[in-house]
This record gives sequence, C-alpha cells and structure tokens, in this order.
Amino acid sequence: MEKTVSLLIIMLATALLTACGGNSLSDGGSCALTDLPLPHPEPAYTGKLARDFTPFAAELEAYTPEQATALEALVSGKTIPELQDLMNSGEFTSVDLVVYYLERIQRYDVDKLNSVLELNPDVLAITQALDEERAAGTVRSPMHGIPVLLKDNIATGDQMHTAAGAAAMLDWNPAWDAFLVSQLREAGAVVLGKANLSEWANYMDPCMPNGFSTNGGQTRNPYGAFDTSGSSSGSAVSVAADLTTVSVGTETQGSIISPAQNNSVVALKPSMGMVSRDYVIPLLPMQDVPGPMGRTVMDVAILLSAMTGVDTNDFTTSSNILAGTDFTQFLTPENLADVRVGLPVWNDQAFEEYFSSLNITNEDQQQNYRELFEEQNVSIRAQGDILSAAGVTVVEFPITNIPRGATDLGKRLEYGYKDAINAFLADLGADAPAASLEEIIAFNDEDAANRAPYGQGYLEGSQETAVTTAEFASLSQQDNGLARNALDLIFQNYDVDVILSDVGQLYAPAGYPALTVPAGYAEDGTPQGAVFVGGFLSEPQLLAVGYAFEQAAHARVAPDLAAAMSLIEAMDE
Repeated sequence: MEKTVSLLIIMLATALLTACGGNSLSDGGSCALTDLPLPHPEPAYTGKLARDFTPFAAELEAYTPEQATALEALVSGKTIPELQDLMNSGEFTSVDLVVYYLERIQRYDVDKLNSVLELNPDVLAITQALDEERAAGTVRSPMHGIPVLLKDNIATGDQMHTAAGAAAMLDWNPAWDAFLVSQLREAGAVVLGKANLSEWANYMDPCMPNGFSTNGGQTRNPYGAFDTSGSSSGSAVSVAADLTTVSVGTETQGSIISPAQNNSVVALKPSMGMVSRDYVIPLLPMQDVPGPMGRTVMDVAILLSAMTGVDTNDFTTSSNILAGTDFTQFLTPENLADVRVGLPVWNDQAFEEYFSSLNITNEDQQQNYRELFEEQNVSIRAQGDILSAAGVTVVEFPITNIPRGATDLGKRLEYGYKDAINAFLADLGADAPAASLEEIIAFNDEDAANRAPYGQGYLEGSQETAVTTAEFASLSQQDNGLARNALDLIFQNYDVDVILSDVGQLYAPAGYPALTVPAGYAEDGTPQGAVFVGGFLSEPQLLAVGYAFEQAAHARVAPDLAAAMSLIEAMDE
C-alpha cells in the first residue's frame, strides 16, 4: 500500500476533491510526515537487523577495486539478454555477478540506502552450481544465473527470514518456498536476498515513513532527498541503485507502481491471478499481487515470464490463460498495430463538468484552475507525443471520466487485514510466530520503542474495527464492480486498450494490470514515471506500449550514488 501519489493523482485529488490510492488512509492530523527531513533519519531504536556478510568474507576480501571497476564496466546498464551473452561468452560468471552486487550492497546499502534487508547465505553455492550447469551446456531459461531480490513478505524455505519487516515475525521459518519462488528457482534465477519494505506492506502506522521497517531500517532514495514511496520500497531502490539485476515486489494498491515511479525503474503490477499469492504474507488478499521490477521493460518481461503459472494453492491463477507465456515476444512494433492508448486531459467539456459540479462561478477562480490543469495537460500530452512518435495511436478523453472517490480501501483494510493475517497465522499452525493480530500487537507493546518506534495505529485499528463481515463483503463487491465498470467504460466508449494514467484507486480493486516506465525527472531531480493501465490479462498490450515508450523516450538515467552517499552522510552528522 502506498502513501504517496503521482503528480497526476495529486492534481486529480485537488481538482476532484477526493483522496486517491493509499493516501485515503493517511491521517494528516495525527502526525507530521511532511516535517521529517529527507533523506529520512532512523529513529533511536535497537530493532534493526545487522546485514551478515560472513558467508562471503573470503570472496569479498579477494575482490579488488580493479576487479570492481572492470566488472562494473561490463555489467552496468546491461539488460538480462546482454548479461546472458556476456556469461555465455565467458566474460564473467554468475558468481562474479553476485560478488559484484554483494560488494555494492556493502558499499552503498548497509546503513545507507537500506534497501537490502537480508542476504542469502547460500547464494554463492547456489550460483556456483548454476555456473557448472552453464559450463556443461545447460541454460534453463533467460533467468539462469540472474540475481533477484524478493520483498520480505514473500516466503522462502531456506535460511532467510520472511517477516514483512516486523519483529513479531522473525521466529517464523517457512517450511517451503512460495510458489512464485519455486518458479524462479526452477528457471535458474538466483535468490540474492530479501528486500526491505514499508513494514507490513505499509500497514503499520500512518506516522511511519515510507520505506521503514523495524527489521530493515529506513530505505532511502538513490536519486536524492526524495521519498522512496512504498511499500515495495527496497525492491525499487535496490534495482535503481544496481544492487541486483531485478526484484519482486507486491502491491495491494500502489505498492509496486508508486515506488517504481519514485525511484526511476520499470515495474508491472500484474492482473489478479497472473502470479500466485501463495505463501506471501497478506494485506488484503482480494488485491494482493506480486510483480516484477527491473531497469528495462525487457527485464521486467523476462522476470514476469518466469513468475507466472497455475498454482493449485491459489484459485485466482486458474483463469490465467497466459501462464507460461514468453512475454518478450510482445516487445515488437508489430504488436502495436491495433493498440490504442487513451489520454485523460482537461478539455472544455472537462472544465465545464468540473466547474458545474462544484458550483464555481467566479471567473478568476476558474482561470486559476484552468492554468493549473493546463500545466497538467502539457505533461500528459508530452508523454502522449512520445507514444505517437513511436507509432502508437493516442486518443484523448475528458479527465472527468475518471470517477471521484472511486473506492474505499481504508474500511476494507480495517476488516480485511485482520481477517487475512489471522487466517494466515492459523494456517501455519505450530510454526506460527504468533497466533493472531492481537498477539502481534501485544508483542510489540512489550518493547514498543524498539518493535514499533512509530506506533502501530493501523494494526490497532484493524484489531478494533467495527466493520462487520457483511459490510466488508458488500464494500468489496461494490468497489470491485465500480472500479471495473469505470475502467471498462473508458475502454469501450473511446475504443482504447490502454489508459495512460496512474489510477491506482481503480486498477487495483479491479484486479487489472498496470505498468510504469521512467519518463524523466522534474526540475529538482524528482524521478517521474509514465503509468499505463489495461484490462484484465492485457499484459501483452501494456508491455508492447511500455517498450515503445521506453525506446522512444530513453528517459532513465542511473542515480549518482556518490551524491546520494554524501546526502546520507550529511544527515548523520
């Protein structure tokens, strides 16, 4: 769940007097997140876990600065296919690639960016075995030997924790891998470690900053004094800072797309059922979806291809007719031939509808709004122009067709989280680190300063919710139907396949996919991302459009990590 929203949604919120996305849960009167400096300092607490490099000590000691420089020249900026070509030709091995990332994590991440929560102690042995397979002529898939970080709510049946960043979950030792992790391992992917996150998928307390977890500390943006967003904060930051090739995040509403935008990476929030949710610590199962992050659309398509599958433990995957698809096949101009992209703009019709709905008759006030919204038009039309230049058909429609106050995530989470986490813990049986949400809250209260340094208001609110089972079911059905109908009407009325708009309050409850691609940087350096939304199982069209945008815009620039380190060091002084 994300607590920040894009420029488009901010303007929609201002214009339409509605809270969108995760912001609907924030209580501005109870804390002052905006007063926290950026980069965010960490609270004075003792709950943060130390990153253990002991299993890799010999390899890191033997890794010279000259080797690091040479390998960076080979690896930096390369896509997965390019890395595969280099490994197949013997330029370096998967072990070399892992050591490259381990050294960078040690140099840039530990007590700095804090995007990597835990490292896989078995990673070098696993990678060595995959290198031996390659040497013997076996390459399992395009993910063979490619490092991937997993958000810390995705279970792995190995020596690592799976705790959603929470102290209360540290005693859980998953008995097996989540289905999506099994899929990745079978494809030859290397699980490098666990990515930090906004604790409990950003459902700990409204005063907790994005990117903070008790176990992982405060994740920071590699592009400067900017918010990381959340809750897949570490998944996005680690990819942006070249600490892994790709990563996996999860989204309930905005938690993949928003941090990817804020950290200038590509990310896909898949359709419900595209990727299994099994053995992923839940927030709101009807909207929870794991998804891939990478620096390019190609890498995201490759990772998605390795993650999909029909899982008997997740009924939603039974409708996934795209399971097993190679999604890179859609990254061609031919796949754009019949795709039409809708562009929400402020035109005369939208202005009149808006002014009429709020009874704004003062001409000066109307003019002020027009100027504000024309600035938005310039931004969104610039993205549309990039698509048009790439050969994509772009169709404008009035922005007021996106409904206000579309869904009520807050009430659904109050009931849904308690119900989901209690059921999850019950399923774990004797292996559960706590029996219920109530026990988790009590555990945190025993040492609140170190287990819940920002409080646990969301947990307490969920435990004490007055929302009934019937109300939750009704709200869920209502929000799902409203969101699907709203998007489907736009698709049908304007004959478009994709909408260029960050409408998380619609695509998430609808179970529809969204893709974000870097779109440049604001004057102050804030990363910007274009967001594409499609209908159910429209990932092929989204990836085709996103790839065309990426190849035409060439907007992503790697972060200046030396500058980021200076900012963080200055904060610590």
